[in-house]
Amino acid sequence: MNWVYAAALLLGLLAPPATAQITIGNTAVDTSTVISGIDIPWEIVWGPDNHIWMTERYGRISRVNPQTGQQSVLLTISDCFATGESGLLGMALYPNFADTAWVFFAYTYQQSGQIRERLVRYTYDSSAQSLGSPLTLINNIPGNSTHNGARLLFLPDNTLLMTTGDAQDQQAPLNPALLPGKVLRLNANGTIPANNPTPGSYVYSLGHRNAQGMFRHPNGRIYISEHGPSSDDELNIIEPGRNYGWPTVNGMCNTPAELQYCAANNVYEPIRTWTPTIAPAGMIWYNHAALPVFQNKIILTTLKNARLYVLSLNENGDSVTAEAQYLNQMFGRLRDVIADPAGNLYLATNGNSWVNSEPFTHRIVKLSPRVNTSVSAVREAAQAGVYPNPLTAESRLQLDASLVGSTASLYDLQGRLLHQFEVKETTTQLHLPVLQQGIYYLQLSKHQKAIKLLVQ
Repeated sequence: MNWVYAAALLLGLLAPPATAQITIGNTAVDTSTVISGIDIPWEIVWGPDNHIWMTERYGRISRVNPQTGQQSVLLTISDCFATGESGLLGMALYPNFADTAWVFFAYTYQQSGQIRERLVRYTYDSSAQSLGSPLTLINNIPGNSTHNGARLLFLPDNTLLMTTGDAQDQQAPLNPALLPGKVLRLNANGTIPANNPTPGSYVYSLGHRNAQGMFRHPNGRIYISEHGPSSDDELNIIEPGRNYGWPTVNGMCNTPAELQYCAANNVYEPIRTWTPTIAPAGMIWYNHAALPVFQNKIILTTLKNARLYVLSLNENGDSVTAEAQYLNQMFGRLRDVIADPAGNLYLATNGNSWVNSEPFTHRIVKLSPRVNTSVSAVREAAQAGVYPNPLTAESRLQLDASLVGSTASLYDLQGRLLHQFEVKETTTQLHLPVLQQGIYYLQLSKHQKAIKLLVQ
């Protein structure tokens, strides 16, 4: 009995992992599930350890191996209070993480029956795979079951921005003495930067309703996505000390009362609004060539519309010149998006409802450039192939001399790296690990196309 059939008997005839090949615009994309069965992921961050760092709203922080989907729980915050849209929300890793392994979180808790929000800093212990030494940076921010903001972003000077929602208090956003409805700026130790717009105040900008997306463009501008009420979701450029109008101004300054207020209060109008609302969430600037349809564009996840919005900017970055929508309802509500150094995208899904009615049914989906799996195309190029295929114990890799010296990488349908070896001859007998029944790909570092391998 050869090793392939022995594997089938030992492990059972398991179906291959869920995957699909789709076309987004003119870009061929492979989609796969990195991890499923997670409970409302809110923030995902690509870590310097090449893992996905993730918050789940009920209070859990984890590292997820993007190759294997293995989830390593670092901490569950015991006093996290999750109801409605509240709970464990934004996360940011300190920019100099290799030397100073600080992790920052925003979450809601209860105090005297009221929902409050705090920003905390933990220290990561890589040997113990845990988070400890908590330090509260800002405490007792008024919160609510909805409208808590909580997106975090480090600036190049290592100061931290944090969005806060209006916490359903419409008197707060335009009151500079109150923290709800703002973008806040602080030092990594919780102190107030000396060059903040108002000395002694965390407030960096005011007049916000509920900003749940934020990124820094290579041009230096800060962009946030913001939920409107029944109309006028917004994309805003953040400038220190500026007023964004809520609740006096909803969307653009386009009524007599709004025009008067905007002129008197230096209101910065959004560069894009959406009516009907789309519930914009996490977003990034994508500047990779791996997925050309997204290159040099904003990728914005949406909850209500359950799709990706892809926005083009003018040269100055202060106007949206084009918009496209993709993945309509394909993965449900989309909460957040990140890219890895190779340009692969990862989406955090958020179920079919804004409330916590579907625990442990959410996932992280990977979008990657489509692998050419055509064995015939490889043979036509007369460069590389595996014979026989489906695999047996006698299967060999045969290739042109120009490909000798390649590194051969074996992947499963989820894009997980299973095995690597150096190709030293034009004919090499395969010595692969025990594989379950299914489809795999062998990619050579000196070859454009992947070889599709079948295990029966």
